[in-house]
Amino acid sequence: MQITTRHETCNQTMWYDKRIVPEIEPRFFDPEWHRREGGYLGSATGRGSAHFVRHDGHDLVIRPARRGGLIGRINSELYLRGGAERSRTYREYKLLEWMSAQNLPVPKPVAARYAPCGPWYRADLITQLIPNARTLADILHDRALPAQVWSDIGAVIRRMHALGVDHTDLNCRNILLDADMQVWLIDFDKCRRRPDGRWQCRNIARLKRSFEKEAIQHPQVQWSKADWADLLAGYES
Repeated sequence: MQITTRHETCNQTMWYDKRIVPEIEPRFFDPEWHRREGGYLGSATGRGSAHFVRHDGHDLVIRPARRGGLIGRINSELYLRGGAERSRTYREYKLLEWMSAQNLPVPKPVAARYAPCGPWYRADLITQLIPNARTLADILHDRALPAQVWSDIGAVIRRMHALGVDHTDLNCRNILLDADMQVWLIDFDKCRRRPDGRWQCRNIARLKRSFEKEAIQHPQVQWSKADWADLLAGYES
């Protein structure tokens, strides 16, 4: 069964899941349109902004593509054109679609947009909202987690690596836990599938650095070497 549908209008290319969005137009990616329609739920900030909306009974996250770092201070939202299917959001959309089909716990993609603007383009991605979920970092500000949860986190990362997915920004804010302590992985911008290699070790090292940084910046964070050992044990099991 075909899940993704491609639609072109107003010089924009959009891909969407017709099971969730039967028809689509550019305004669907506009948080202000959802606000006017009464479906706007709120937002969260980080490197970019995530907007939470409700549409036809579905809770969704709209995430405009945004640059980080020094370049982002000068040009936060424009990317050099190279074709719709080479755009960052389309590649993330297709990767999420594939990972969902492999039963990895990642957000299900709903829609993506490629909007050319001269030699540049803007892009947006919409995914389903993971209900009652918080980042691992935020949870650790409040309480410690049992060894089994740390082991589950390691096991999910191992599943992702076994499928050849390189999460280039694996950190304690891109891991979520829901109300049932189920582990979710998010933010696959610039990520890809690739053969086994040293990138798996780099992913793990980056994750450890994120815990260490969080613990230094926020002494109340409930994270220890024993927790890291439990995560690695789950990864190796």
